[in-house]
Amino acid sequence: MSAFDTTSKGQGSGAATGGSLATITNSGSTNTPGYTLVIHSDGSGSLSYTQKGKTHFGTYQDKTFPAGTFAIQQLHTALQAVGDVSKIPHHGCLKSASFGTSTTITYQGKTSSDLTCLGSQDARSHLDLKDMVQQMLAKIK
Repeated sequence: MSAFDTTSKGQGSGAATGGSLATITNSGSTNTPGYTLVIHSDGSGSLSYTQKGKTHFGTYQDKTFPAGTFAIQQLHTALQAVGDVSKIPHHGCLKSASFGTSTTITYQGKTSSDLTCLGSQDARSHLDLKDMVQQMLAKIK
């Protein structure tokens, strides 16, 4: 078992080459479907949309990403610095009814609050994780 393998009872192994490291979930909005990005310990990933196909605002198809796509060493380091992601503070923040989304990360069976609501008052480790998640999500577009 690698240092990144978080597969345990209740969590399936993601890719054939390694278990899942973390899952990033976006709620979607009125104009875009939500999605789930599972990042595996080999840097591969799988993206699943809640609504597939062509919509008024674009076409959304599930995707897979090969090993090495995502910077898992940096993500793992950021996750270790945070520890229990469920303890990331929930501030709530104002969002557009049409365009506002929430983004969370699940790690070791625990889910964070909405990372998009974190701000300068939050711990550096939480902000680093938010930045890392944003970098990962930039790769799926």
